[in-house]
Amino acid sequence: MPKIGFLLRGVTGRITASLVVLVSLSILIAAGLGYFKLYEVTEDNSSVRIDRAARSAVALFTHELSSEFEAVRGEDGRPLAIRLKADTAETSLSFRDEHDALLKEIGGINQGAANLFRFNPDTGGFDRFATTFRKPDGSMPPPMSIMPGHPAHAHLANGEVHMGEVPVMGRMRLAYLTPIIGPENAIRGALAVDVGWADDLIAARTELRSEIGLATGIILLLVTSFGAVFMGRQLRPVRVLARYADDLATYPKDGDVPFRSNKDEFGTLALALERLVALKRRLAWLAYTDEVTGLGNRSRYLADLETAVAESHSGSANWVLLHIDLDNFLQITEACGQINGDKLLAAVANEIKRVAGNRARLARRAGDEFTILVDDRNSADEVAWLAENLLEALRRPVVLGCGVVHTTGSIGIVQLRDHEATAEKAHLNAELARKKAREKGGNQAVVFTCELHAEEQRRFELEDLLRSAIANQDLDIHFQPQINPDTRQLMGLEALVRWTDPTRGPISPAEFIPIAESSGQIVELGNTVLELACAQAAKWRRNGFDFKHISVNVSPIQLWQCSFLDIVRDALKRHGLSGADICIEITESVFVDNGEERIASVLAGIRALGVRISLDDFGSGYSSLGYLNQLPFDQLKVDRSFITDIDQDVRKQKVLHGIVGLARGLGFQIVVEGTETLEEVGVAEEMGCDAVQGYYFARPAPALLIPDMVEKISQAAANRTVLQAR
Repeated sequence: MPKIGFLLRGVTGRITASLVVLVSLSILIAAGLGYFKLYEVTEDNSSVRIDRAARSAVALFTHELSSEFEAVRGEDGRPLAIRLKADTAETSLSFRDEHDALLKEIGGINQGAANLFRFNPDTGGFDRFATTFRKPDGSMPPPMSIMPGHPAHAHLANGEVHMGEVPVMGRMRLAYLTPIIGPENAIRGALAVDVGWADDLIAARTELRSEIGLATGIILLLVTSFGAVFMGRQLRPVRVLARYADDLATYPKDGDVPFRSNKDEFGTLALALERLVALKRRLAWLAYTDEVTGLGNRSRYLADLETAVAESHSGSANWVLLHIDLDNFLQITEACGQINGDKLLAAVANEIKRVAGNRARLARRAGDEFTILVDDRNSADEVAWLAENLLEALRRPVVLGCGVVHTTGSIGIVQLRDHEATAEKAHLNAELARKKAREKGGNQAVVFTCELHAEEQRRFELEDLLRSAIANQDLDIHFQPQINPDTRQLMGLEALVRWTDPTRGPISPAEFIPIAESSGQIVELGNTVLELACAQAAKWRRNGFDFKHISVNVSPIQLWQCSFLDIVRDALKRHGLSGADICIEITESVFVDNGEERIASVLAGIRALGVRISLDDFGSGYSSLGYLNQLPFDQLKVDRSFITDIDQDVRKQKVLHGIVGLARGLGFQIVVEGTETLEEVGVAEEMGCDAVQGYYFARPAPALLIPDMVEKISQAAANRTVLQAR
């Protein structure tokens, strides 16, 4: 009875009795027919589009690359596979410019995306090597692979077509993946095409929904005409609330929702709109706010930066942009977990707010990266004061669930009025300055200058030139003798890479080796040096020059490659060398983040090849006596910092004496680097070192000069002996 009474008092009780049958029947018929048609059309359209996309993609791909591929089709003409005409997967399924152009053409025809994958027998996955996807800045996206568990993996691994939805960036794309097989029908890769986001393919549903709305509107128009006079007054709250809802969609609304006090359906609707208002405010907050810190998020930062750049150029403000990141955040999260990491970010955000002040526009852009925009620091001294106070605040210890943690920060600073033409340029320059602060050891601030941009540009250009130099083997190897300080006889040679660019001239290893490490080219560079050193060793052996052994520096990244031992073994075999002809030099940084068991396993593999092992730069890094006692080293190379001016420094003499004693006790040879004076050589000789390496005897030189250089050193020693005998 209470429910019936409510209906009688409400709009439903006043107008529904005469219209419910007509309206309900009309809407049910229209909706039923519409949605039946909707799903039918959507499914048919999806199947037809992806089938056409696959046919056209395979046809175009095999036509343009007909010398390498041919299509395998079913009776109905659908592509079942793409077959390599010859076993050319290494070249045919590696990135080429024509692949990129062809995929773009396929993507344009299908109004979707296109990707090429190559099967990786080591991982069992399919690695993407060409794609039409691009980042917002136009650069290539991160590497991507189809691994087990992916909807398409099982079909492709069995050489079968996969057609259906596949996940991309948290959404689904309707795709057709055609396997690429070799002449023997073994799987080699895949060609994937799609026709866009799966939810975009239901456009027909939206169109039909509009048709339903139109039909329903006509029906309702007839009904409302019948009761216009009566319903006009009764439905006034609907019109008011509708306008309110429309305004709400455009901008936030303040104040109470009208008709909240009504006891009928309109009051219920008003209460629902009130909840919607609260939700919209919450969504607006989330859209521009970082939930972890309460600061602005990336969207807020970009919007504020656009405004700041415009105001700085117009002269209405003088904005300064600061980029901040924590120097050791990754290590802290690895040790304490993500929850404590979030607590640390919140604490850092509070410190930044405290120091920067209420007028600053703050954001957490991503991870541990924070941004600050301030317009009340008009001089360099004020900006420097702000940066120093921020660094001091970041150094304050923070109590987390895992204990007290200490962190530092790196800051990049840009004066927007002085340098920036666009917000994007301002962002990039702030990143350059922050990166420079990080490279200089962190816990400091760097102000952007044009020189920084030129330096980064040179680094980028050198990275590209180095890649070409390694690929074309446009590198040289110089050798520096290691001489016994007593007998002046050759004890070995160290191979040192040299690079002379045709246009830029000689480029220092101190410049291009860090570039090789940061760009991931250090492995290829190291393998090239090993190959050139082995080739020269073989040549000297044939010519009868006894070089003893050649030492080759190996970076930790290169050492931990799964194929490293095979590369060394193959190089020795290819050039007819024994393991004793080569000495692998590793630095103490190899011990960082690696357990003793792993290190011992790799070094044991090197020793099994008969190759010598030298610990380079001993005393300057991370080694311990435990490592020296357990690992199979043959030689210790003492860092030059221990030998420079040693004849004048008694403490250095004591240290070197201790190192020599330690090495003798463990059965290691001792090589001292950086001997540049006769006095330094004399101390090394007196201490009983096996060899010295430095400018006093010889600078690094091309292989052609080494035999004569060694002969002159030996002859000078012989002449000295004769003079002493007289």
